[in-house]
Amino acid sequence: MPGLSESAKEKARGYRIVQMQVVAAIAVALIAYIYANSLVVALSSLWGALTAALNEISLIRGLSKIEKKQCYQPQSVLRAVYRNSMRRFVLVIASLSIAMAVLKMPGVAVLCGFVVVQVVPLMARMLMIRR
Repeated sequence: MPGLSESAKEKARGYRIVQMQVVAAIAVALIAYIYANSLVVALSSLWGALTAALNEISLIRGLSKIEKKQCYQPQSVLRAVYRNSMRRFVLVIASLSIAMAVLKMPGVAVLCGFVVVQVVPLMARMLMIRR
């Protein structure tokens, strides 16, 4: 990507990873539907998978906000990173809790979808390093 700053390249790379996560989320839901032959299980795994993708989007947006501030004092950067991680934690816990407690989705399916799609950024970054 010519002409882009390093942070813009990282942001674009992050959104590419989110696209991979969405594709993986759809694949997980299809596999769950085929395996369990249940729409409820497929939707539950899709909910968990999209929660993982939402977590990645929140990470990218949070790091982008920290970058825009351009206040590189160690304390303020650490505070901003901490706040961002707490927001993401609450977002994930709230989303998974809504799925399992309020919507009464099967917990195993929700968590399996979440875990499988949460692994995608790790694998994608490892593959990107090799190139």
